[in-house]
Amino acid sequence: MSSPEDLAEKFGELPDEVMAELQNMLRIYNIDAEDLFFKWEEYCLKMGEDIKLNLKNITTFKDDAREQFEIEMRAKSKSAQAPAARGVQRTAKSTGDVFNMLDGLTPATPRSAGPSAAKRKLEKAGYETPLAERTSKLAVGSSPVGPGPGFRTPGAITSVPFRNRPDPGKVMEVYNPNIEIPELPLPGYPGYESRVQFAALIQAKNFGYKPMYQKLVAGSQVLDDRIEEYAVAIQKEHNIPNEDFCNPCSKLPEEVVVVGRIVTDVMESQKRSNEASLLLEASRGDGEGGRVRLDLSALKGYAFYPGMTVAFKAMNPTADKLLVKSVLTPPTYFGAGSKPSDMEEEFRKLAAGNFNVFIAAGPYTTDDNLDFEGLTELVDKIVETEPDAVFLSGPFIDTEHPKVKLGDFPVDMNNFSGYVLEDLFKEKITSQLNRITKSMVLLVPSTRDAVSKHVSFPQDRFQRKLLGLQPNVQLLTNPCMIALNEIQFGISSADILFHLNMQEVKASGKGIEMNTFHRLANYVISSSHFYPLFPAPEASQVGYTTPVDLQWMRLAEFPGNIKPDVLILSSKLPGTVKVVNGVVTINPGFMSTTRTAGTYAFMTVEPPTKILEEENIVPPPDDEFTLKHRIYNRARVEIRRI
Repeated sequence: MSSPEDLAEKFGELPDEVMAELQNMLRIYNIDAEDLFFKWEEYCLKMGEDIKLNLKNITTFKDDAREQFEIEMRAKSKSAQAPAARGVQRTAKSTGDVFNMLDGLTPATPRSAGPSAAKRKLEKAGYETPLAERTSKLAVGSSPVGPGPGFRTPGAITSVPFRNRPDPGKVMEVYNPNIEIPELPLPGYPGYESRVQFAALIQAKNFGYKPMYQKLVAGSQVLDDRIEEYAVAIQKEHNIPNEDFCNPCSKLPEEVVVVGRIVTDVMESQKRSNEASLLLEASRGDGEGGRVRLDLSALKGYAFYPGMTVAFKAMNPTADKLLVKSVLTPPTYFGAGSKPSDMEEEFRKLAAGNFNVFIAAGPYTTDDNLDFEGLTELVDKIVETEPDAVFLSGPFIDTEHPKVKLGDFPVDMNNFSGYVLEDLFKEKITSQLNRITKSMVLLVPSTRDAVSKHVSFPQDRFQRKLLGLQPNVQLLTNPCMIALNEIQFGISSADILFHLNMQEVKASGKGIEMNTFHRLANYVISSSHFYPLFPAPEASQVGYTTPVDLQWMRLAEFPGNIKPDVLILSSKLPGTVKVVNGVVTINPGFMSTTRTAGTYAFMTVEPPTKILEEENIVPPPDDEFTLKHRIYNRARVEIRRI
C-alpha cells in the first residue's frame, strides 16, 4: 500500500482528515496512490467541474467509487455464471429470435402458435419504424448489432435541466483582469466586414484527401521524417557535431546523443503506460527502426508521452538498455510578427474599440435531449453584444449522443431533403447561426460530427450548401491556422489535452512543470504539431474512437513552425486559459457535459497602440522589419459558465 508521502506527491498538501479518508480508500480497494489519483481525475471529469479536495467532496467521491466497485463486482459475478446459464438454455424451449429483433413476431413453438397467430401479430404491428424503447433493448446488448457496453440510453441519464444549471454567467477564470472589457456592442459598431480581415494560413484544399486509403509505407515514412527532422533541429539548436549522434540500439560505452520517438509496450488498452513500459524507437535511416528500453533512474524528473520525439544524452553499455543521463531541450520556435505598416492598419481598423471574440466547443446539448439550449443561450449573447468573431468547434450533431445513435428524434417530412442528419443540423444549428448577422462565425468540425463527410483527422471542412450556411460563416479545417487581422489563431477540436493526460508518464522533479494544463499545452507548442500523440487512444480508454490518418498528419503541423498568437484546444478537461511558451492557450471547456451545462470563453484584445508608441521605428525601405504581436499583453480572456 502507498505511503502518505506517495499520496502527497499525487494530490499535494492535504488536511489530515482528507489524507485519512484517502488512506482508508487505499486499504479498502487495495490500490496504490497513482490508481486512486486516476480515479479522482475520472470523477472530476464526470462531474464536469473543478472540484476542491475537501472533506465534503471526498465523501461523495468515496460513495461514487463504492458504486463503481459494486458495478464491477456484479459484472464479474454475471460473467462467471454465464457458461452455466447458457448450458441450461440449450435444453429450454425456444422463446423467439436471439436478439428480440422481431419484437415477439416469431411464435414460441410451432404447436402453440401457427401461421395465423404470426399473421395477426404482423397485421397489428404493420410496417412501422421500431420505437426507441424497442431499439434500446438491442442497442445496449453485447451483440455486434448494437453499440458497446459503455453505451447509455437516454432513459438512464439524469441531467440537470438547463433552467436549473448552476451559477449561470459566473466567471470561472480571468486572464489579464487589468484590461477592461469594453461596453458591448461597441458604439456605432459597423459590423465585422470593415473591422475583420480573414486569411487562411494553411492550404485547405490539401485536406480533401480520401480517408481510409492509408498506406503503411507512407505512414511509417511520416514517423521517420519527424525523427530525422527533429534531429536536424536539435543539432542546430545545440550546435552538436555529426559524430556525436549515434544509433540508440547499438553498444554505447560512452555518453553520446541519441534521437528517437517514445513508444510503449503496454499491451492492454485499459492499462496506462508507466516508466517500465517506455522504449525509444530510432528511425529506419539512423537506427534501422530498432527499439531499446529506457532506464530513467538517473533523471531527477521527467515527462513523456507515446509519440514524443526526444533527444537524449545517454549510454548503452550492454546494447539492451539505454541509460538516459539528460534530456536535451526541444528546438525554439518563434512567434508571429507583422510589418509596422500592417500594425498601423490594424490600429485603424480597431478605431471603434477592442477586438472581441467568443469561443465555444461542442457538445452543445446534454445526453438526454437534442434541444441545444446552451447554443441558443450563447447565440442570444452574441446577437446582443455583437462581437467581431465567434469560434465554434464541433461536435455539433454528435455521433456519440444517445439519441443520435438510436435515431430517436422526429423528422419533418414536409421539409425532408433526403439527408436526415443534415436536416437535423439545419433545424438545430443553422437556424441559430442565421440569427448572427454582424459577427464573423468560424466553424471547425470534429471527427465525431455526424454531418461531416470526412471521418478522419486531419479533417476537411463542412459542406456549406448541404448545411444551408450563410456567407458570414467561415468553414475551417480541423486543425486550422488562420489570421484575423494581424492576430494568428490556431484551433483544433481533437481533444489532445485529455488524450495526452491519459497517456502521459511523468515523475515530479527539477525542471518539470507541475501545472497539468501548462505541461500538456506545451507538448503541443514545443512539438509544433496539433496532435503529437501516437498512437491515438482506443475507445476503451476515452469513450470514443479517434480516427487518425497517419499518412496525412503533416497537415496537423504548425505552418512554417511559427507559433500562433492564440491557441484554442477544446477539451473535456475543465476550461482554463494560460500563457504557455508565449502563446495565449485557451480551453473553453465543453458547452454541455453529459448531464449539465458547461462553459465558453470570451476574449477582448486591445489595439496595438502601445506597441507602435514604444517602438516608434521608421521601417526600412524594403519594409521587412516585423513587430511581435504580444497578444499575451493585450488580451483579456474569461472562462464563463453559460
